Amino acid sequence: MFVYLSKVLPYLIYPAGLMAIMVLAGLVFCRTAKAKNTVLWLLLIFVFIGGNKLPGAFLIHKLEQTYAPFQGNETADAIVVLGGGTVTKSDPRQVVEINGAGDRIIYALQLYRNGAADKILLGGSYISWRDGVVQTENGVSSPASEMAELMQMLGVPDDALLVQDRSVNTAEEAVEDAKILQELGFNKIILVSSATHMRRAVPLFEKQGLTVIPAPVDYSYSHQEWENLLRFDWSTAYSFIVPTIGNMETLQGALKEYLGYFVYKLRGWI
Repeated sequence: MFVYLSKVLPYLIYPAGLMAIMVLAGLVFCRTAKAKNTVLWLLLIFVFIGGNKLPGAFLIHKLEQTYAPFQGNETADAIVVLGGGTVTKSDPRQVVEINGAGDRIIYALQLYRNGAADKILLGGSYISWRDGVVQTENGVSSPASEMAELMQMLGVPDDALLVQDRSVNTAEEAVEDAKILQELGFNKIILVSSATHMRRAVPLFEKQGLTVIPAPVDYSYSHQEWENLLRFDWSTAYSFIVPTIGNMETLQGALKEYLGYFVYKLRGWI
């Protein structure tokens, strides 16, 4: 039940959900023209705030600064890659594909080839009621199995890969990954995931008694891109004024991480 609610309820406070609630409230409860105009003005203000590039970008940038980039000067018992970054091989797709978070797969491969660890633990499962169940020649597809397939295509031997496909969220992934690592006598890991995800992921794995070296990837902003984002002149003035769906998606991504961290903290998982 927690997994279901954690995936459904947040949409009510994301920008699109809040706007829908405001419109619905206006239609149902506002009986006078003045009240309806008030709701419309509030909705317009919300669109300009939520659709502006600064709120979401600021929150994302703060998340990405939680842990410094991995400098490559440490080794560990295993490289742990959190689930995500893949698109299931399902007709008409001929291979497992990589989405926007696929950087973690490439970076973990680089770390492995550089000798950071001899094992790569890949975790994560799809949620059947939301994502469906996709059968492949090797069984039911999962983020973990898909990442393993890509790793094998890129030359990583089977005996270097560990697959954990029982977890459906980050909290479960930390618990299930820890079981595998502890059975092997492993304690020190290099944790690879999106930079925005690290604030929540690192303490979850530390809570399992593991020594965690963060290795964030998938940054939304480089230092130069951040400076360019904040640069104001007449040629870029429109980007501070005109709301866009992309800016709302950025804000939604940030809210997802902050809300997840708050809920995990409240439940004592971190």
